Amino acid sequence: MLVLIGAVLFSYYFIHIALIPSKIKGWLKYKPHQRLKPFDCMTCLSVWSAVVLFFFPDVAEFFTIVFGAGFIGNIKLK
Repeated sequence: MLVLIGAVLFSYYFIHIALIPSKIKGWLKYKPHQRLKPFDCMTCLSVWSAVVLFFFPDVAEFFTIVFGAGFIGNIKLK
């Protein structure tokens, strides 16, 4: 379960908070609507991240803690 949570949190941070795919597209001079799979696809990046984290359980725990804290810190309280 830790692998799944870590993969989803990493993907969310990578795509929606750090905006890495947008920066890569700008650097490569891609148009904003052009796909850069798996890096701009939340589902694709989560799956591939989970595969990698499955083989590195210590890294999975680290990702879950670090990106979980970032996710919780990004929540807007009303």
